[in-house]
Amino acid sequence: MDQPKPFVAGRRRASARSWRGFLLSLAMHSLLVVVACWVVFHEPVSPTKQEFTAHAVAGGKSGGPSQTHPITRKPKVLMPQKRLTSKSASATLALPPMKAMTPEMGLAGLSGGQGKGGFGRGQGAFGGNGLGAGLGNRAGFVGRPVMGAFIRAQRVAVYLDCSGSMRSYLPRVEAEIRKQFPDADVFRFDGARVVGLGDVVVFGRRFHGNAPRLREGPTQTALETLTPNGRSVQAKVRVACEKGSLGAWMDRLLAESYDALVVFSDFQDGVRLYESKKGEPKMVYSDSSYHKVGGVQKGHTRWQREWLEAFAKAPSGAGPRLYLYTVQKEPQAFLQACVAASGGASTSVSWLKNGGRKASP
Repeated sequence: MDQPKPFVAGRRRASARSWRGFLLSLAMHSLLVVVACWVVFHEPVSPTKQEFTAHAVAGGKSGGPSQTHPITRKPKVLMPQKRLTSKSASATLALPPMKAMTPEMGLAGLSGGQGKGGFGRGQGAFGGNGLGAGLGNRAGFVGRPVMGAFIRAQRVAVYLDCSGSMRSYLPRVEAEIRKQFPDADVFRFDGARVVGLGDVVVFGRRFHGNAPRLREGPTQTALETLTPNGRSVQAKVRVACEKGSLGAWMDRLLAESYDALVVFSDFQDGVRLYESKKGEPKMVYSDSSYHKVGGVQKGHTRWQREWLEAFAKAPSGAGPRLYLYTVQKEPQAFLQACVAASGGASTSVSWLKNGGRKASP
C-alpha cells in the first residue's frame, strides 16, 4: 500500500489560503470603491443660516441698574453682480446725487502729499477716544506758474545774471518770482559762465589750484531780501561765485537744501572746458556765443556726470529741479540735459524785451 505524499497536501492547503486571501482583498477593494463613489457623488447638505445675536448693555451714572437687550442681526446676503447693457444709442443712465465739491475739499486734495507725516490721538469728555495718522511725500509739490513754466518746489534759490545787458529785466523777473515764492533766495552775480578744469568746476566745491583767466564781477545780491539760510549760503559762496559765476553757484548749491534752482540769463557765456597743459589751463571746448572751440562735445567730464546724477535724484525728492529762463539764446546742450534729468523746464522769456506779458500756462 502506497504512502500518501505529504507535499501534495501542503499544496492543497496553500491553494485554499490563496483563494481566501484573494476573495478578502477583492471584498475590501469593492468596499473602498463604494465609499469613494458615495463621497464623490453625495450632495452636501447646505448649512443652516445662523442668526447672530448681539447684546446691548444700557446703563449709566443715573443710579439705575444696567440692562441687557438682545439684538438679532440677520447675516449679510451677497448680491450677485449685474451687468447693465443697452442696444439703444440714446440710452441714458441715472446715478444717485453726489456731494458737491467745496473749496475745502479741493484744498485738502492739493495739500495731500506735501506733509512729511503725522500722528494724532484724542480723548473726549465722555470717554471717547480717537486715533489718526497721516503720511506725505515731499516730492509731491504743487506746481506754481512763473513766467510760462510751473515750478514745483517749496525752497527755491534763484540766480539772476546781473551783467550789463540783463540788469533792466531783473526787477520785473524778481517780482514775478516772488509773487509765487515770496521766501525765495535771490542771488545776483555777473554773467552765466560754466567753467570746468579737468574733473572739477572752477571755483566749485572741489576746486584747488590755478584757475583760467576769467572775468570777475562783484555780487549785487540784496542781503535784506534773503532768508536766514540764504544769508548763510551767500556768505559761503560769495567769493567763489564772483570769480566762477554760474558754474560755481550751481556746483555749490547742489549741496544745499533747495528743492529748485532757477536761473535767469541770456546764456551767451556758455560752457567752457579747460585741461592743464604743462601746468597752465588750456581751453579745449567752448560753446559760448563769444568764442567757440572744439565743435560738439564728445562725452562728459567727471563733474558733468556728477551734476547729471545729482539732478536725476530730483523726481524722488533727493535733489533739486533745474529751471532755466532765457531772454535770448537757447541754453547750452549740457544745461538742457541737466533740466531733463531733473524734470524741470527751460523757458524762453524773449517777450520781456518788448515789455509784453506772457500768458499764464
